[in-house]
Amino acid sequence: MTDPDVSPVSIAVLNPGGRDPFLDYRKIPAAPVSGVHAPVNFHAYAAATGGAFFDSTEALIAQEKRFDAALVLIRKRAWISLKAVETLKDSGLPVIVSWKECSEAQIRKQLRSLRAKRAYAKIIALADGILSPTFVSPVCPSELGGGGFNAKLRFIPTPYPVELPGWNFSLPIEERDGIFIGTREFGTPSRNHLTAIKALASISGRAPVSRISVVNTEGSRGLKRLRKLSRLFPEGTFQIIPSALPYLDYMRLLASHRLVFQRDLSGVPGQVAGDCLLARTLCAGGNSAIEKLAFPDLCHETPDHEEKFLTALTNDGDYAELIERSQRIAAEQISFRAVAQAFADWDFPG
Repeated sequence: MTDPDVSPVSIAVLNPGGRDPFLDYRKIPAAPVSGVHAPVNFHAYAAATGGAFFDSTEALIAQEKRFDAALVLIRKRAWISLKAVETLKDSGLPVIVSWKECSEAQIRKQLRSLRAKRAYAKIIALADGILSPTFVSPVCPSELGGGGFNAKLRFIPTPYPVELPGWNFSLPIEERDGIFIGTREFGTPSRNHLTAIKALASISGRAPVSRISVVNTEGSRGLKRLRKLSRLFPEGTFQIIPSALPYLDYMRLLASHRLVFQRDLSGVPGQVAGDCLLARTLCAGGNSAIEKLAFPDLCHETPDHEEKFLTALTNDGDYAELIERSQRIAAEQISFRAVAQAFADWDFPG
């Protein structure tokens, strides 16, 4: 794909009965639009391919001739997704499936009921392709052969429009300062939000840090807890944003920091790391798919990632080199162009 407005394939993403309304990406978004859902997470697969995001199977079928395949999201009530897959298969449109909440722990939790397990097995049997946006493959139903399951399975990261100038949120290096905490939730153990904050308290004692910013998403209870944790840091450095921000404000805030740090070990696709790619900054400390791809020296699996993080905090040359490397990897594997081509190259078995 040489023209950023033309994709070699068009994908419809369907979240059957979901809350996000229809959104048409026939023209690939050249820049953010205030009030319009940013092309992140599963919306991004539609945006990268000039497709559309649907909440209705019937609405998708009414436009099916425009699409090369449909990506159906599997939800906790998997039988709802099964009905959508059956309807689309009857229409003749190739069907790819993926868990909407797709970390290993999330999938395991969603498959607790026998009804969900049965529906999931039928979904996998019917699907032409299985998409994983993480490096941990979804579970193979016990009644299906592993060979057939693996033949259908592909890892394709959630794309980010790093090649489009309108999505470049970067600031000059001299206008960036401090560390932004990428995690937000105290209540999800694998997010390790508390661990990230305490780790930064240790780091702030080893290197000069002008500010450490965190977004509170848990109301008065979260605010109270963060204020208590602020005592771990030098006075005036721990900055609490009292509530979640609109996407554009959030991206501007993130881009104003020199580095982003987290301890999210959920094995998720990696929205925070993807946001860092758009901000042309660095993400460290987690194990998401995009962190492992774009920031291999700074991800949690790298034994000395904290030392490299500290070096990037103080050394402009190393900092710029790591950013350049991450952008090169993103262009090759995570950009809209790269992901659209990955879908175009996907030959479904049978």
